[in-house]
Amino acid sequence: MSRHSPELSRRDLIKSFGLSALLIHPVLRSMAYAAETPLEKAPRYVMFFKGGSYYPSRTNPTSLTNLVGTPIAPLQAHASDLILFKNMNIHGGSPKSDGYKEEHAAGVIGCTTGNSYKYSSNDAYFAYTDNESIDVRIANHYKSRPDLKDVPISSLHLGGGAHSDADHVGVGSRYISFRNRVRGDTRYGNAIEPIQDAGQVYDMLIKAANSTCTAQSNKPDGDTAKINAALARRASVVDFIVSDIKAAKMKFGLDTEHAHKLDGLLESWSQTERSARQAVAGTEAAPKSKDTPCPASARPNGKGANKFNLDQLSPVHDQMIQLIKLAFETDLTRVVAFTLSGASSGQTWPSRGIHKAHHTLEHNGDVDSLVKIDTYYSEKFASLLTALKSIDDGGGKTGLYNSSVVLGMECWSNSSSGHYLTNIPFVFAGQGGGRFKTGRIVNAGGRNNNDLHIACQNAAGIASDTFGLPSLCRGAII
Repeated sequence: MSRHSPELSRRDLIKSFGLSALLIHPVLRSMAYAAETPLEKAPRYVMFFKGGSYYPSRTNPTSLTNLVGTPIAPLQAHASDLILFKNMNIHGGSPKSDGYKEEHAAGVIGCTTGNSYKYSSNDAYFAYTDNESIDVRIANHYKSRPDLKDVPISSLHLGGGAHSDADHVGVGSRYISFRNRVRGDTRYGNAIEPIQDAGQVYDMLIKAANSTCTAQSNKPDGDTAKINAALARRASVVDFIVSDIKAAKMKFGLDTEHAHKLDGLLESWSQTERSARQAVAGTEAAPKSKDTPCPASARPNGKGANKFNLDQLSPVHDQMIQLIKLAFETDLTRVVAFTLSGASSGQTWPSRGIHKAHHTLEHNGDVDSLVKIDTYYSEKFASLLTALKSIDDGGGKTGLYNSSVVLGMECWSNSSSGHYLTNIPFVFAGQGGGRFKTGRIVNAGGRNNNDLHIACQNAAGIASDTFGLPSLCRGAII
């Protein structure tokens, strides 16, 4: 097959192949026949927020080659793609607020904004901020770039169990994403609510993709009607693009390897459609009759709102990870914020013997149980990294190589009175498109997580040596 000149853009492919161009383009890109903004110039970004910090003294390996016995042991297979930080602080180690000082709110807001915050009443549940988070900063920058105009979703904000243990008291400990406050905003009007319904996320992705394709396709109307009807009745969207996939194989003369890759992408999309209903139904407590058929659905339907049981949340988190992969693989977005828990977490893990809320374990100083429940979040982070690493970006590079992924967390506690913003074991993954050297432990020496955000924004093309409060910044740490 001769090289196409000039390289085909996704816009060019959409004109001929409609929605199926979302799958065709990554394959041609990996063969160097398709063009887009290089990922090394605009790497993907993920903020993966787990809630309470890993317990520092138990997350203290001497090398990433042996993580046994630590709460990050599930990350062992990805050690070469990680950076573990020791002695990194949030807020310089003490809350930066307008009056009342409390570490849980400082932890979650400081983790993602690196900035100050306020209280409407003296408790973490009443905290709020006027300042943007790092995911929003990067998303806004990408949105302003002409070379990224074809990326339809500036950022995805997903969740599953995205709550504190007392949202009924106040919601100040549950948000991780914020835009800068503007006149007229309510107290939490600049906070971005994560979507905790996997089906809603799937519909959002497909509609965004189809909207983009409709605007650029030579034959949009019929397919649009079919796809919208499929979404309405929860039928398979993939079924409508199979013929276009076959046509693309013939048009571009794909060899066996790349034809199989295209089939793999199609199967991955199909798996996303199939993955949810039975997995979620299997965790529910409602009685089932042998005469009641299992309802089929072509879209994931996991719901994470108002759930605190990790056994129930696990399939929801898995579906969200699959959707993140789909969104990145098809370049529907380059920025994701994923909340697995708010600060002051109320989550439990009954199947592993954890029946008390995470926040309660902190106040009780139950370190062994904290380490055990923290392995859950490490397992899901490992699943995300595996999903990103399975994306073939071409040139021998994976989706993880072309990403900056931060495992974010708030304060840690060892008693009712001991809450700390020092020595937070932040984890970074991915090479940011070739910018970062991984497979190492970095001693931050008391520097703040602001400096990690600066490194990520620099990789995204934001030329600034500050993020958040300038007094907390010393420049990119990696």
